Amino acid sequence: MEVKPSDVRLAGMDLLARREHSSQEIITKLKKRFGKRLESDVVIHDAVDQLTREGLLSDQRYAASMARQLVNRGAGPSKVAYELRQKGCDPDAALVDAFPDGVDWFAAAEDVYDRKFGAKPMPEEWELKQKERAKRGRFMSSRGFAPSHFMHLLEATSDE
Repeated sequence: MEVKPSDVRLAGMDLLARREHSSQEIITKLKKRFGKRLESDVVIHDAVDQLTREGLLSDQRYAASMARQLVNRGAGPSKVAYELRQKGCDPDAALVDAFPDGVDWFAAAEDVYDRKFGAKPMPEEWELKQKERAKRGRFMSSRGFAPSHFMHLLEATSDE
């Protein structure tokens, strides 16, 4: 059965109706769906170009959406930058588009820290306290926050 350009365009629109996609994601998904039945990828690239011209597909909008999602899920600056680069996006431009006033990474780190450790007090014994501080620090680092964003939180809880 022959694949018509309108079928490829419609499939692309169906994907975009669910969520924002990058042009590279759409191309990959359309190749997966129609690749064996197409002689060349020209039809797919033409459909993606048409969706972009019509404003239905925007890499800039996708990148801003991804940045908002990551920050709202508690990712720090290095994790946001890494994830956006993996998707082929410019992290700096995406963050500016998503947050024109910028992101307060200290407040974001405090929010993540409070959600994870807010109700749990630090142990009294020095050795256990150090292990707990290290554990909390590793968690915050794994979320992509720099030590400067969260060390004051560890210090504040260790003095109590």
